[in-house]
Amino acid sequence: MSPPSNYQHIVLKGLPYDRGHTHGEQARLKILDSLAHYHAPGKLLPWEMSLRIIKEVYLPGIERYFPEALPELQGIADGAGVDLDEILFLNARYDLARVRGSTIRPCPSSSNINSIRKAALNNHKGQNGADQIQNGVSVDDLSDIQELQECTTAGFLAESMHNGDIILAQNWDMSANVFLKDTAVYLEIYPDISEDLPAMFITTEAGQLGRSGFNSAGLGVCASSLMSTEDYFPLDLSLAPGIPQEPLLPMSLVRRQFLHNTNFANALINVKNAPRHLSNKLIVGTADNFVMSLEVTPSTIHLGYPSNGDNFVVGSNHFTSNSFQASQWNDRYPGGSSWFRAVRVAQRIRPLNNQELTEAKITEAFCDHLSLPSSVCQHMEDCTVKNVPDYPYKGAQTTLAHVRYNLTKRTTSVCKGPPCMGEFMEYSLPITSSLGKHEHRDIGVSYTLVNGKLKKL
Repeated sequence: MSPPSNYQHIVLKGLPYDRGHTHGEQARLKILDSLAHYHAPGKLLPWEMSLRIIKEVYLPGIERYFPEALPELQGIADGAGVDLDEILFLNARYDLARVRGSTIRPCPSSSNINSIRKAALNNHKGQNGADQIQNGVSVDDLSDIQELQECTTAGFLAESMHNGDIILAQNWDMSANVFLKDTAVYLEIYPDISEDLPAMFITTEAGQLGRSGFNSAGLGVCASSLMSTEDYFPLDLSLAPGIPQEPLLPMSLVRRQFLHNTNFANALINVKNAPRHLSNKLIVGTADNFVMSLEVTPSTIHLGYPSNGDNFVVGSNHFTSNSFQASQWNDRYPGGSSWFRAVRVAQRIRPLNNQELTEAKITEAFCDHLSLPSSVCQHMEDCTVKNVPDYPYKGAQTTLAHVRYNLTKRTTSVCKGPPCMGEFMEYSLPITSSLGKHEHRDIGVSYTLVNGKLKKL
């Protein structure tokens, strides 16, 4: 039996628990496949340590900073027939893959960081056969980290597009297991009217609340991995058992929270104030003709905007902002295709940058094959890097999906696998805000909303 040509599309309606239950029921086998994969040795942190982080850090963080997410997460768990901890494990997959190894610093709230480091260094394998310990994790568990990912993302202003629409686009690159096991989903979400939330379309792994997407108010977000030396292990190992840890949010829930907003400024406030322990690059936009790049670190947001005549922003997996370069922190990216992928997309877009771009041309730019298979359009192949023992991107990698989110029309075009060979599907959301309606906009003109209608400034 041949695999599906596209990922499962699930429509979720009603109150949070009901939406989650439908999600869990319809994607149950995919959720179980993902859990089996991520529980395998070397994929994420060992389960005992992951469970402690979930219970002591992430669950308190969700309860405090994103409580409306909990009923939906519980619904997914019940629908799939698994514990809530397992669903939180999936939703923290990005985070739990990035807190391992010698390059991750201890929790900065630790009262005796130096002694922890000293103990870790001194606790190497000796006469008693004990393994070296780093942040409470044996280095034997660090030898096969395969769940990091590289992505290329971009946002396009109306001035760049032939039809004046605002577009976000992305190649989602990661472990080929998601492609091979078909464990990604497209979620079309219609919250209950009592929640006062926009409808949402989200591309993500089964069991997760979000990865990238857009909403019916015309807000959108795409994400790609970043790693900085400011990232830290979320547990304060100096605290005695039972002492509360600092509550934090998994990054995937920060992105979902962004899409719960109808106001762009409020969405940015949510990102800025979300407590986190890792870095992440977000390309965000609004149908009100604005796109920007957010290089998120645990303490700071480094901002990027269209500039130098470019009516777009583009990013990959290393820091490019001047403010980060001037900070005390360093980029942990190990080198490779991120250094050219965003540049290659920009080079292919730039000649069409002034009202000549189409959505098809954007996708063509994301089909770039320089340094195949480690290209913008990544094709499935095992890692071939040699003589770099700590290189983190191991195992077979591929472009899992290509997405285009049209924030103006509230439509999306998505394909499973590399865009050069994928079969595209089209989905749409209702427009619940008149801001950004294409038929009411003039390119380059600013608008405001007066009595529910667009007025030129």
